[in-house]
Amino acid sequence: MKRLWRWLLIGSLGVVAIGVAAPKVSANRFRPRIQAELETALNRPVHLGAVHLNLFTGPGFTVEDVLIDDDPAAGIEPFAHVESLQARIRWSSLFTGNLAFSSLRLSAGERGDAPSVNVVKLPAGPWNIQPLLDRHAQAGAAHHGGVPDIQIRGGRINFKFGDTKSVFYISDADVDVYPNENGDVVIRFSGAPARTDQASQNFGELTARGLLQSGSNGENLLSMGVHLDRTAISELTRLFHGSDIGVHGYVFAGAKLDGPLSRLVITGDLNISDVHRWDLMPAPGEGWTLNYRGLLNLTGHHLELATLAATPAQPDPVAVEFHLDDYLAAPKWSGNLQFRDLPAASLVETARHFGAPFPPGVQVEGTVEGAVGYSSQSGVGGQLTLANASVKFPEGGSAHFDSAQVQISHGKVVLAPSDIEMEDGQSAQIEGEYALDNSASAFRMSTQKLAVGAAHLLDAAPIPLLEQLHQGSWKGWISFEKTAENPGVWSGQYELQNAVIEIPGLALPVRFASATVQMNGDGLQLTRMRGRAGTVKFEGDYRYDASAVRPNRLRLTIGELQVADIESTLLPALSRNAGFLARAFRRDQPLPKWLEERNADVSLQIADLINGDLALGDLTAHAAWRGPSITVSDID
Repeated sequence: MKRLWRWLLIGSLGVVAIGVAAPKVSANRFRPRIQAELETALNRPVHLGAVHLNLFTGPGFTVEDVLIDDDPAAGIEPFAHVESLQARIRWSSLFTGNLAFSSLRLSAGERGDAPSVNVVKLPAGPWNIQPLLDRHAQAGAAHHGGVPDIQIRGGRINFKFGDTKSVFYISDADVDVYPNENGDVVIRFSGAPARTDQASQNFGELTARGLLQSGSNGENLLSMGVHLDRTAISELTRLFHGSDIGVHGYVFAGAKLDGPLSRLVITGDLNISDVHRWDLMPAPGEGWTLNYRGLLNLTGHHLELATLAATPAQPDPVAVEFHLDDYLAAPKWSGNLQFRDLPAASLVETARHFGAPFPPGVQVEGTVEGAVGYSSQSGVGGQLTLANASVKFPEGGSAHFDSAQVQISHGKVVLAPSDIEMEDGQSAQIEGEYALDNSASAFRMSTQKLAVGAAHLLDAAPIPLLEQLHQGSWKGWISFEKTAENPGVWSGQYELQNAVIEIPGLALPVRFASATVQMNGDGLQLTRMRGRAGTVKFEGDYRYDASAVRPNRLRLTIGELQVADIESTLLPALSRNAGFLARAFRRDQPLPKWLEERNADVSLQIADLINGDLALGDLTAHAAWRGPSITVSDID
């Protein structure tokens, strides 16, 4: 028994030694027969490099630097260039003396060069791989009929249209093609689609499994399952569009293809998550899963998909359509979103994650109807209608409007003039515009009468003057514009009535009975002012110009003024209390910020100046107020 085990061990070691040594042994004397069999199996001229025996994965041969020619109509490039081709001998051929291969495996060799295959659409005819697939189908019907299985490992598949090579290719491709006993061609595929004009790519793996059958009318039938691993949306758009369109997130999908190659019926599901604009954080949540159906024309390079409603009798709030033409040569694609009674809150939240300038905390209720689409040729476009909507503000209060129209075109979102009604019965009209690349935005509000506090509807930035008023109303219009990274600019023209403002340095609030206000960029002008500060009534004008050396200019006309009222009105500016230590040690008290920044020129005209019971007559004067210093001149 020991002797038997010894001989078995010696025999096993001998087999291993022969198997290890076989690849080192030249088999070039078999080259003519190998070349002839490969040309018969592939129906193409074949050029071979060095040939070695291969026992462990065979019996068979390993052939280096294999070049497989193509049909001359497909161009001058070869059908395939393979660094290492492993040809496994069919066992039955060992007993007939006729060399035949059961499988051909195309892979990288010692240099690490991936096998390269050119799939070409002939100018007048089918793809160059079609005859090879047809031979496999015929071989399957004849129970393999001598045609070997074909395997590609880690290869690169290029696409050509005549002499023109497409920018699209498949990297790291694993392909298995072999006939089964029913005459069907089994196809197994995995790889990552890519572009030659993109340096860095992170496209998810695409896998497919299916059967290719001969149809009764001469057109082949395909039944196949396809799966796309989790892939960045930016990579998908970069694949078909050539560049990132600014939409980020992730998608994975599964599909079932069935039918003739020119009209494949597609059914499947698609999951989209973390959708957001490129420079914003994604929204939390698991995303959306959409069921879809469509048609694929493999010969005509056309794809169309549409989502299916969860309940056929009741359309979903969101429906998606997608079209793709000429996808291997010059892709032209478009997508469309249809909205039916979509809750406005969900659309607003999605829009926020794409950078739409909705003030934080604002809640929108209502329904959305319409469609938004994107085309690789014309960009984004569409029209939406917001119906029976209400807006609630974080500071309190709400607004309602029956209908609002939103137009999307030429890279902009435009809100058409829309009438809104406040909860207290006040009304206004708003309109706006927003650039989808976030380069510009503009809003406008006009009203016949609106409380000053209701202007928070346009709370894009503090509104000059209006933000300082405590009560009153205004009528007219105000607008806000912002471009690129520049600060926003307010402009407007309106009439102010019964408004109250507190001005630092004055003892009592200033009450405007009326005034005309004009805003323009960094400038603010009040004309035809009528009001009072305490018991002092005045009329006049005020101008603020941030670019001027003297930014504040005030002209006041006062009918009657007591000298004592001047002191009482300016008391906060004239008197600053100091503590005991400050007085004892004569320490200088720091100036309030408002006083330190005060820089105003005042022209004063008093019709009747009175000191107690003594009438002093009329007075005109000019005062320059610079911080803690007031200089009076031109007294008359």
